[in-house]
Amino acid sequence: MDHFCAILSTDLTAVEQIHRLSLYAAIVAAVIFFAVLGSILYSLVHFRAKNNPGVPSQKPSNERMEKVLLVIVTAITVVFAWLTFSVMAKVQDIPDDPKPDVVITGHQWWWEAKYPANGVITANQIHIPAGRKVLLELHSADVIHSWWVQALGFKMDMIPGVTNHLWLYAEKPGEYIGTCSEFCGANHANMRIRLTAMDTADFSRWSRDQLAPAVSLNDPLFVEGARLFQQKTCTNCHSIQGVSAKMTIGPDLTHFASRKRFLADMMEINDTNLRAWLTDPQKVKPGAHMPNFILSKKELDALTYYIGHLK
Repeated sequence: MDHFCAILSTDLTAVEQIHRLSLYAAIVAAVIFFAVLGSILYSLVHFRAKNNPGVPSQKPSNERMEKVLLVIVTAITVVFAWLTFSVMAKVQDIPDDPKPDVVITGHQWWWEAKYPANGVITANQIHIPAGRKVLLELHSADVIHSWWVQALGFKMDMIPGVTNHLWLYAEKPGEYIGTCSEFCGANHANMRIRLTAMDTADFSRWSRDQLAPAVSLNDPLFVEGARLFQQKTCTNCHSIQGVSAKMTIGPDLTHFASRKRFLADMMEINDTNLRAWLTDPQKVKPGAHMPNFILSKKELDALTYYIGHLK
């Protein structure tokens, strides 16, 4: 029992506790499996007809064996039920008045992230500080989604009208890939998560950069792209800090070009992919809410250049 109680140690992270409990359950299941398999093989060999001609003696029951098995099964069930509820309470100890570090909203089909402490708003590529617990507040803007970054532990459903919370902990800096784990429509498979854990200094630097207004260039192509962004009503869905674009129906594009990928981590950010998306969004991601504006080549050149330089 002392060995099993080790999974409740305060020295273990939530992910480690869950993984260790799963490992112990797998070990016990394997022992039971091989015990049953061994009993079957023993019976097949020991009681085969070649060694025991005639009808073997019949025993309708073995009360002693039944009582032993009942005690063993009950003990295993009670122990694992206790361990499970204990781990659940330990890894998901949400305070009564939660103050989230990051507010995540699931959309069809992308992720919005807001940081209440500093006002940062970003999309899809989400950053957190490594080495400390981060409290997520989870919402859905439309249908049921489910947040799951597999390497960082358990998942949590995002239900319209319901606020859920989840502790997240990344021990080391690095990139962690996740996905929506609840079928949410035609592009469910392309609703991925890229979570970047950074050391404290890098996270603070990233936060400051995100709060800066969008870049503004004197390049004629950039100026024309900015004008078209307004004229083509892109501002009805997208927000860009520092210009008159405040809507949040679609992802915030203020520092779009500083990200590695777009379309919920579906494609790498480069001129070719961005041009393909602006040319025919439904061909790139069927079912997406981005309309096709039927742009001319010059308009595509300007908008691609403008959005591709928003760092």
